[in-house]
Amino acid sequence: MTVAIMQPYYMPYIGYFQMINAVDSFVFYDDVNFINRGWVNRNRILVNNEPSYITIPLLKASQNKLINEIEINYDKNFDKITKTIQLNYKKSPFF
Repeated sequence: MTVAIMQPYYMPYIGYFQMINAVDSFVFYDDVNFINRGWVNRNRILVNNEPSYITIPLLKASQNKLINEIEINYDKNFDKITKTIQLNYKKSPFF
């Protein structure tokens, strides 16, 4: 039996999904400390062919909290993130 353990990421890279597919059991390792400016709640996309960060807003995020204790700030408007992705990737294959 093969097992893979990874922290959760916002919009994980293709290798993350390939790993999930390649193992018998996959564990989301979310009971470790949250890392500020890490990849749990943000990622990089291309905007006008230049790297740009998109970040999920969080409530009281702290490196003193576990990942599974962090809450998303749903009061923030997610339309900007959605529109940014749509405008920059709408012509991409499989969008």
